[in-house]
Amino acid sequence: MYQHLLVPIDGSALSAANVLSAVDLAQGLNARITFFYAAPDWNLTDGNALFRMLEPDLFAEPAVGQTNALLTKAMASAKAANVISQAAAQSSDKPAEAIVEAAQTHGCDLIVMASRGKGFTGGWLHSSQTEMVLRNAPVALLVTRVAAGRPMTDEESALGIIQDEHRSIAVVVQAMRDLAQQALTKAHAPDRVNLARLLTYLREFPGQVHHPKEEMHLHRLLRLRVPDCEPMLTDVEAQHQTEKGLIEQVSACVVLRGRTSPAQARALCDAVNALATHVFHHIGFEERNILPLARSRLTAEDWAEVATGFASNDDPRFGDLQVDDFRRMFTLIADDFAEGRALARP
Repeated sequence: MYQHLLVPIDGSALSAANVLSAVDLAQGLNARITFFYAAPDWNLTDGNALFRMLEPDLFAEPAVGQTNALLTKAMASAKAANVISQAAAQSSDKPAEAIVEAAQTHGCDLIVMASRGKGFTGGWLHSSQTEMVLRNAPVALLVTRVAAGRPMTDEESALGIIQDEHRSIAVVVQAMRDLAQQALTKAHAPDRVNLARLLTYLREFPGQVHHPKEEMHLHRLLRLRVPDCEPMLTDVEAQHQTEKGLIEQVSACVVLRGRTSPAQARALCDAVNALATHVFHHIGFEERNILPLARSRLTAEDWAEVATGFASNDDPRFGDLQVDDFRRMFTLIADDFAEGRALARP
């Protein structure tokens, strides 16, 4: 049976759905995954430097920030399912050829990808690329979905956005945990600048955008369709408030100035671990309980509302927060997390 899946991604909603399908497949097969992104050529001239893993020199150019963010979130999806994964990228304007060579380079025995089908040209996972992979791949190809024949529903779009945002939050929390652990185990002063940046992200994105939209749309509709779920939703919303308190506890440790004592480093690490444990538990609870309940009980009209509500994170009902600011901030965080710079700073 298949042991090593190559999963190409291109940043689209269809690609995100394929990541989730591939992770489910890998979990069932007890297989591992290499996520692969064939990035547009950003003036790399070394034609032999193919499929570099997420290394600092690969991400020296501005265009790769988005690549790094996409791959990091895909790996977070695998980690949430306890699936072993790695990430690779190549600068290429011929993604089909890059996918085929990546399967060979990384020793994969199955390529798992989606296709937009004929007439769908956005991104690069369209029918012509799929056909070229099929003709030239040295291993089996599984096409999880052809968008032209089965377009994404509002339900799939909404769930894809929600789960993608969960992965972003998870990456940020793990990066914070790594920084705190470094300060404790290597006797370094905490990287307060980056910790503050991570805290800002958690306050402003899940705290002021993601959680409120869950409550306004998903929870409200579930209360309407499934009145008996009120205790569970009340508990989840209480978790949102608990998260805010845990963020402020970490913040209190971060703002301390001067030389960091071992006791202060331990307090910071404990506060961050408490926050991380809570966030991971919360995400897991939602994905094991809230989202499956929504799948089974919400109507098509309900999902249309949820999809519209989550379609843009700069909804004016949530203040003046700008979606581009969140994306830029997450890209910087993903760069540090994937490249290991956060762990290397003195």
